[in-house]
Amino acid sequence: MSEFEPEQIAEFIASVVDTECVRDGNVLDLPEWSYRIEVGGVLEHDPTFVEVLIGVGDPAWGGYAWDRSVGVSRNGSHPIGESVLAWTHYVLPLFIAMRQPDHPLTGVVYREQVPGGEILAGPVVTRNFHDLPADFEDKVAANPPTMIVAEWLATGGQLPERPTWLYTTCSRVAETEAEEVAVNNSLVTEHFTGFADDLDWGDGSGTVKSWAILRALN
Repeated sequence: MSEFEPEQIAEFIASVVDTECVRDGNVLDLPEWSYRIEVGGVLEHDPTFVEVLIGVGDPAWGGYAWDRSVGVSRNGSHPIGESVLAWTHYVLPLFIAMRQPDHPLTGVVYREQVPGGEILAGPVVTRNFHDLPADFEDKVAANPPTMIVAEWLATGGQLPERPTWLYTTCSRVAETEAEEVAVNNSLVTEHFTGFADDLDWGDGSGTVKSWAILRALN
């Protein structure tokens, strides 16, 4: 479908990001922040549920911080649009905060000082499939699994010069729990056993995902 082409998704991102953008196909250059955004493929699960691969690149990294942004149609909205809007709300602000801390989009970013640096964390995305405890979202927002991983990383010694990006995804479906930790695009879940032990799903099902950046401060 033509609306699923990465080039058109990149154009849509350019329309919702309030800064100068130069588009070349599926790649956007953002000169104000010295970032590059690349749109990869789209995984269409069904007409109302998609995942869009979006990466943020920094010349100093030599690569991209990739995320599979989920889009679920709501009240007839397009899932691609929902995916892009979610990404610009939950993920992009972390990177903007490193360049322009007072930008309006960074109001959702939480900062925590750690030895030699800081953690920048975005809002937690919680999806309640059914019957999650009434206080589940509040407890997750107060103690996000991604922050636990970031804090563990911060105690591992001197922070690298290049920022570390990470996300965690936790789910419980049909009484089966699954967890995922990605650090600098690599799945490293087995190295962070117990990071989601505080999640209390009760008798419900759902998902929890959040992003963070750990960076050194001079």
